[in-house]
Amino acid sequence: MILQVEKRRFRRKGKLRETRSYYLRYRLDEMPTDRWRSLHCTDKQAADKLARDFLEQLQRERAGILEPKLVRDSAKTPLKQHFECYLADMAGRGRDGRDGRGAFLLSSRVEKLLAECGWKVSADITADSFVAWRARNDLAPKTANHYLQAVRGWLSWMVEVGRIKANPLRSVRKAEERGGKVRVRRAFSDDELRRLVEGSGPRGIIYFTAARTGLRSDELRQLTWGDVTLDGAAPRFLVREHVAKSRREESVPLVSEVVDALRAYQPPHPSPADPVFPSGIPRASRVKVDCERNGIAYRDASGRYADFHSLRYTFATFLARNGVSPRLTMKLMRHRDPATTAKVYTDDTLLMAEQVVKGLPALGGCTHGYAQISVGTGQNLSVPVAPMPRAGDTENPGIIGESMKSGAFPMNSAKKRNWSERRDSNPRHSPWQGDALPG
Repeated sequence: MILQVEKRRFRRKGKLRETRSYYLRYRLDEMPTDRWRSLHCTDKQAADKLARDFLEQLQRERAGILEPKLVRDSAKTPLKQHFECYLADMAGRGRDGRDGRGAFLLSSRVEKLLAECGWKVSADITADSFVAWRARNDLAPKTANHYLQAVRGWLSWMVEVGRIKANPLRSVRKAEERGGKVRVRRAFSDDELRRLVEGSGPRGIIYFTAARTGLRSDELRQLTWGDVTLDGAAPRFLVREHVAKSRREESVPLVSEVVDALRAYQPPHPSPADPVFPSGIPRASRVKVDCERNGIAYRDASGRYADFHSLRYTFATFLARNGVSPRLTMKLMRHRDPATTAKVYTDDTLLMAEQVVKGLPALGGCTHGYAQISVGTGQNLSVPVAPMPRAGDTENPGIIGESMKSGAFPMNSAKKRNWSERRDSNPRHSPWQGDALPG
């Protein structure tokens, strides 16, 4: 170990010079090279004392007796300053969401927690305080989990950069979301979609495009005529990287109905930068009015909603009903997990399961035999009569009782006599469990 207080030397314009302040040159056992630390002191005795204090502090930190200096300083810093650094880091890494909306939503949740839980510094954040806040607020389970996820992500970042030693909310469990979903959506039926499109005026083309492409409301809002290809062998929409939710450029093929509708809707000589829907995308309140005006239940008897995002459900259900494979449906929906497409976005009530089951092919040959077995009030009242087997016939041996009775199977006299004696002496050995033979 090296520990020495001295002034650093350097050359300037060919002359050897030294610093005015003293430095600590030190190297511990595991350090490959010497390190220098400025003591900001020109007095040698004072510099020696500062060097001893630093060494003592360093040894305590390594022994676990004293927290690292960054952790000690962070414990005194207000949490709002830590959170501002977190938001700046997210923006620098491009993780603040589309147009910064992710960071805005995160800020609203974390700031609400800081205010209502009374968290000022990192020592104030405890699992008990968060659990008590969650119990006081009547939140949906999914909403409560969003708050927990937001603050957990921030605290995990503080652990990674060394501002706190552990995440105090790591042990808090999520709320159970199964059975507690507040807003459940459904798909539009073909008749409902037709009425909605025809009875909504200029918004009909927006509803129809969403129901036959699966584009989200924000993706439709930012769609321009430069992203639309109506001519050629493969008409499509181009969802750009900064528009797509997955941050990947996606190509969405168009069905012929959408192509024809957009050709009729397209203005003459549009600019590539012009939005396809300049009036914007209908809000939830507008969709509700359009549904009720056209005789569509905005919320059905089961409590399921038919809002704008339900048009994306309609597209997934439309693909499933028309025999599109699950893998291709997932690709057209631009999902990463096939379970999301199948379990969330596909409306089982519109898949016509009864009609599919009725159309399944029959096995054949079983109906007549089952009718003979189940006739009357009991079971096995009659047995379907099979053709009598011939000697050496292994394809259709028939009923064992009839074969034995008629002597269809060759059996020598000794075996016949032995079988008869065993049957007469102990009926339980009889294969028919009784005296009378079947048939």
